[in-house]
Amino acid sequence: MWKRSYPRLGRRVAVIEPHVMQRLRTVELLEGRAGLEVVHAGDALPALMTWMRGQDRSNWPHLLVVELLPNNADDQARAAVAALRKAGMRVLLLSCLFPRWSAQRIAADGVDGIASKLDGEHAVLECVAAALAGEAIVTARAKADLASDTNAPELSTQERRVLELYAVGNPIAVVAERIGVRQDTARKYIARIKQKYAALGRIASTKLDLARLAREDGLVD
Repeated sequence: MWKRSYPRLGRRVAVIEPHVMQRLRTVELLEGRAGLEVVHAGDALPALMTWMRGQDRSNWPHLLVVELLPNNADDQARAAVAALRKAGMRVLLLSCLFPRWSAQRIAADGVDGIASKLDGEHAVLECVAAALAGEAIVTARAKADLASDTNAPELSTQERRVLELYAVGNPIAVVAERIGVRQDTARKYIARIKQKYAALGRIASTKLDLARLAREDGLVD
């Protein structure tokens, strides 16, 4: 039974979720179970920012429920979240939390709550209520998903991108093209990644080894 009350009536919320069915259910949950007014629902942050520029500030949402992963956690999106929070909007990350390193980076940047998409609806509503009340909350499932592997190497952003692309089967030529470098440079990244794993006693002699390690560290599915 949903018991927690909201700080004030007339609370407005925006939902950014790239998957249509997930977005529709989130809107239904927030309006039907929480009694909130969903003023905007879309698949990406730029559309929300455009919509807000055409609105009086009194119509802006109090809370943003957003998914930034796996493909939207770029610097521009993270900067947009930071700007919205600076403007006074609360931000709840409702996410697959994958890849883990990217989710950890978003958490480190700062949000007002984090819930996993594997959480039950009651837990999500608890996070929504806490965020609107000015509290910071991370569900137990989200904490587990964000937990760092103490034996994972420290990879640069470019090294992570290379590993993500290479570990799912892309040849060096494709990896190099996707990140905008020469093939020799891409090979150097792979060699450096292997060295970092080897320094931790986790040997990656082959591409299959790297794929296995990347899965263990939550970098690829």
